[in-house]
Amino acid sequence: MAIDSLVSTDIDYSQDRKQISVLRVPQSLNTPGWANYFIPIAVIKKGSGPTVLLSGGNHGDEYEGQVTLLNLVRDLHPDQVQGRLIILPMLNRPACVAGTRLSPLDGRNMNRAFPGQRNDSITGMIATT
Repeated sequence: MAIDSLVSTDIDYSQDRKQISVLRVPQSLNTPGWANYFIPIAVIKKGSGPTVLLSGGNHGDEYEGQVTLLNLVRDLHPDQVQGRLIILPMLNRPACVAGTRLSPLDGRNMNRAFPGQRNDSITGMIATT
């Protein structure tokens, strides 16, 4: 069952190339009122084949996955891929920026938020992606 998510991106998942962009997560904040929180995403695709999702940074205090996936995005080229690779190096970016296990924006643990809900807090909204 697909979840109707408010999270958006300009990535074209059908294009054969490397694309680096962001997921836009809508957030209501005190200063701008309504804004987007940005989660980095990379998609590397060439030809047909399986789709693989790699995510790091479910917990912001676990750096190894974040660093490894950022290096992979930098070094991997489409001609080294058969299929599609979706990489989210900092899935719980609020926690990654803070270097904390839980998101400082809502105090939630990303690993306990799946599958998330459309109108959830930011952690649950990210989990819908």
